[in-house]
Amino acid sequence: MFKDRHCARVLAMQMLCQWDVQKDESRAELETSLSEQQTSLNERNYARALVTGYWEAKDEVDRRIADSATKWDFSRISPVERNAMRVAVLEMLGGDVPVKVAIDEAIDVARAYGGKDSPRFVNGVLDGVLRKIQEETGTND
Repeated sequence: MFKDRHCARVLAMQMLCQWDVQKDESRAELETSLSEQQTSLNERNYARALVTGYWEAKDEVDRRIADSATKWDFSRISPVERNAMRVAVLEMLGGDVPVKVAIDEAIDVARAYGGKDSPRFVNGVLDGVLRKIQEETGTND
C-alpha cells in the first residue's frame, strides 16, 4: 500500500502540473488522463482523490504554500515543487497521513523530478506550513 501511495502522489503531482498548463478541471479530462496511466487501481484512485481534493481546497492549499514561501512569488515556484507541495499540504490538512510522511514524500518527489535545490526548498516551505498548522491547532505532532 505504501508503494501505491508513493506512485499515486507522483501521478497526482504530474496531473496537477498538466492542470497548471491546461487549466482544465473537468472530471472527464481527469478520468481520461487516469485511464491512460499504466498504474494499479489503488494508485489511480488515490491520485484521483488527491487531485479532486486539491481542486476543492485549492485556495487554502495555495495560500498556505504562498504564506510559507516568504521570499518567493508563488507563480515563480517551479511546477514540480509547487505541485509536490500541493499534494503534501492537502494530505497534511486531511489528517489521514502523518504530516512527517506527507513532507518526506514531497521531498522525495522533488528530489526525483525537481532541480538540485528542490528538496531543500520543499522541505523549508512545508516545515513552515506545518508550524502554522500546529499554531492554529495547538498541537505539536
